[in-house]
Amino acid sequence: MAYPGPQDQDGQPYLHQPSQPYGQYPQQPPMPAPATHNWIGVVGLCLGILALLLDVTMVLARVGIWVSLVAIFMSGLGMSHARAGTATNRTLSIVAMILSWTALELSIAVQSVWHSF
Repeated sequence: MAYPGPQDQDGQPYLHQPSQPYGQYPQQPPMPAPATHNWIGVVGLCLGILALLLDVTMVLARVGIWVSLVAIFMSGLGMSHARAGTATNRTLSIVAMILSWTALELSIAVQSVWHSF
């Protein structure tokens, strides 16, 4: 014997079966996932590391100043996006900011030592 399908209280089959699961309406598509801006903090971290490497070479420390300034800007943007809730890597942005400031101070110190000779 085949299963008769869902029935109401009187044993009569339901005339209309819902086509959508409960809570979804056919006229509204599901909400898309919010876009994240995690790449901004990662770029700030990569530029901070690059600035530190440029400072170590001593010859390219002048370029390291500019790279560290861009890294500070990108890290600040990453922190503001994390504060606004559109990014999830606040800790990485903070580390990138500290690293970028350290690279800037190191490049200024290297330039002052380089020009003193």
